[in-house]
Amino acid sequence: MLSFLAGLVVRLLVRFRAYGRDRVPRRGGVLLVANRIGPLDRLLLRAACPRSVRILPDRGYDVAEVAAALDGGGCVLMFPEGAVSGSGHLRAFGGELDAVLAATTKSVDVVPACLGGLWGGRWSQSPGQHTDAAGVMFGEPLPKATPAADLRLAVEVLRADLALKLSDFTPLVHQGFVRTMVSFRGLFRPAVIDYAAGEKTLTGGKLFVGAICVTSYLRGRVGDAPNVGVWLPTSLGGALANLAIAFLGRASVNLNYTAGAGAVASAARQAGLKVVVTSKRFLMRFPLELPDDIQRIYLEDVLAAVTKGQQTRTFLMALLLPAWVIERFVLGLHRHKTDDVLTIVFSSGSTGEPKGVVLTHRNIASNVDAAVRTIRIEPTDTLMGVLPFFHSFGYTVCLWAPLVAGAAVVYSPDPRAAKDVGAIVKKHAVSILLSTATFLRLYLRRCEPDDFRSIRLLICGAEKLPVKLQDEFHARLGVLPMEGYGCTELSPVVSTNLPAVTVGGETQECNTRGTVGRPVVGVAVRAFTQEEREPLPPGTEGVLCAKGPNVMAGYLHQPEKTKEAVRDGWYNTGDVGLVRADGFIQITGRVSRFAKIGGEMVPLERLEDELHDLYGGTDRVLTVTAVPDEKRGERLVVLVVPEAAGGIGALLGQLRARGLPNLWVPDARDCYTVEALPTLGSGKLDLKRVGELARELAKV
Repeated sequence: MLSFLAGLVVRLLVRFRAYGRDRVPRRGGVLLVANRIGPLDRLLLRAACPRSVRILPDRGYDVAEVAAALDGGGCVLMFPEGAVSGSGHLRAFGGELDAVLAATTKSVDVVPACLGGLWGGRWSQSPGQHTDAAGVMFGEPLPKATPAADLRLAVEVLRADLALKLSDFTPLVHQGFVRTMVSFRGLFRPAVIDYAAGEKTLTGGKLFVGAICVTSYLRGRVGDAPNVGVWLPTSLGGALANLAIAFLGRASVNLNYTAGAGAVASAARQAGLKVVVTSKRFLMRFPLELPDDIQRIYLEDVLAAVTKGQQTRTFLMALLLPAWVIERFVLGLHRHKTDDVLTIVFSSGSTGEPKGVVLTHRNIASNVDAAVRTIRIEPTDTLMGVLPFFHSFGYTVCLWAPLVAGAAVVYSPDPRAAKDVGAIVKKHAVSILLSTATFLRLYLRRCEPDDFRSIRLLICGAEKLPVKLQDEFHARLGVLPMEGYGCTELSPVVSTNLPAVTVGGETQECNTRGTVGRPVVGVAVRAFTQEEREPLPPGTEGVLCAKGPNVMAGYLHQPEKTKEAVRDGWYNTGDVGLVRADGFIQITGRVSRFAKIGGEMVPLERLEDELHDLYGGTDRVLTVTAVPDEKRGERLVVLVVPEAAGGIGALLGQLRARGLPNLWVPDARDCYTVEALPTLGSGKLDLKRVGELARELAKV
């Protein structure tokens, strides 16, 4: 009766689904362990569980009494985190779990369970997005000897499986855009502030009108090709082009204007592009070298074709019609499916020819939803969009996330223009800045403390964020950068550190420096063996793999590479690291960044870290790579910028003093001075060019 009443109440409050109920043993002692989100947790789990269940409080229960209930064949639900999560992250499981299981004398099944869809809604600690669907999933029973850290990981994996189920009900991002902008509040609030050509501010209503007008212009001009190219900077024009392409049911291909002509031509060829949306103004700065049979559509022509009457009619439509009518009968978005391709993001080609990463509506919508819920992007926020849309982080978090969340976004096309970025952040009281370590170094030198006073959250990805750089940035500019982690193939957000939160008078730490944080809502990460891809327990180093609805559909026209990268839903990131017992992810290297010398593996990234630590400061002044060697297979090469070249010999000598094996220490004759280290548009090292340059200088 209690389960029936709980189910009735829950269904009145949320759209609720239960999965895996048959995995709960119908007889014998069963301990359910679940994550803790908010006030509906107990109701949902009681309604979903096929057995009568005793639910423990977060804390303060009698361990011996609970153990006796389990020995008597009862079903008990425990929340091992000990308190409601204040960040949406799955926290460490407390010692009470081990104590209860140790006190039992009979065989007990431990069943992981998880709740999903609640975080970020009205029934959690976050005031973010409205919950469209909620669910409970039960996992396979585990033996009672399973360590608490393994049980925590089992719940996290289960949460990713549940997120994949619930992603069927997540609104697609262009639907979310319409619903946000067409709301009465959204129509008249600033949505985009653009600095691509001067300063221009558009309200949600004007942005919606612009997107619809661009869609109308493109509808009869993009032809029948499923993919449409975009050659535009981080700007209002780039946002409108991507919105219109999504409305038309096509996949956008944002071409990398910082890459070489060969990489751009390869991307266009692989994607079968017949049309590219660009602007005459932008082409003057970044010429586009593609075959003449690829049509160019210029934004200047689009804007010239839009009449005042068209703008007025479109705005009145937004003002008078509900969003669902516009979605269904004007734009026909109901015909777009969750597994339709939304974008193809070409990898940087840092280690070879660019690969096309195919990302669907499910991938982007679920990752935007996870980012908005975990980072807590709210309508009151102003987000600084400096990362390019050809970068998956820029596409997902700088383009779609603020437009769906209803936050204002400021677009500035050049993240390297440090003084301009600082002035813009100060003028518009930006609260969220997404960046990279490379760009932080520029801001550190050229911005003033007052510029960043309004920022409440600064997250860096794409490359390692040194702790020294965090400290120096915090000391000078007053903001502590948080390190996050992502991969293009994962849409891209995987994990992030966050500021501490306080729940019920208790402070929950969500930032552990030297790690890339805990996984965002609906994503699981664990370490596997490299060859056999066997799962490893928490705290054990291996190759990191991720699971969730954000895992790509595959590599464009490369099914074999897709099968190699994704197995049983787990994507192999190629990064080496471990998942700690508390869920924080620590990356220790990259599979591809090892040299094999005399049969032994030498970690190049570790060597770089050691040399930078000895050099001091926060700037990246050198990189280590390997070139072929007839005697030992490979040998180490160091590329160093001029200001650090004079002391490189002394640094190498100090490596031995630190106890590193002689095999790991490069020869001073293999150190070469270069004017600058090769980098990509995102600021990451261009590993492909680093290798080419090293081979040129070493003459191999």
